[in-house]
Amino acid sequence: MPDEPLYEGPAHQAMFYVPSEGIARFGFSDPLACGYVSSPGGAMARAWPGARMQLSPGQHVLTLYDPELVARVSITFEPR
Repeated sequence: MPDEPLYEGPAHQAMFYVPSEGIARFGFSDPLACGYVSSPGGAMARAWPGARMQLSPGQHVLTLYDPELVARVSITFEPR
């Protein structure tokens, strides 16, 4: 089963919804892009190009460490 797309667009302050528990993958247009994902319960996890992270269901926000960096991100999801 192929990964389902969750979000594609500007990386800084990217809001995306995870429908169920599973693995999210992050593909950044800039190899220097990195940041963190804020989860509904307040947890934060570091995101970088190629990162895979287990996420709980709900609304999440990706924030870049460098808000001046113009980068795009593609976030895909693999359900459990």
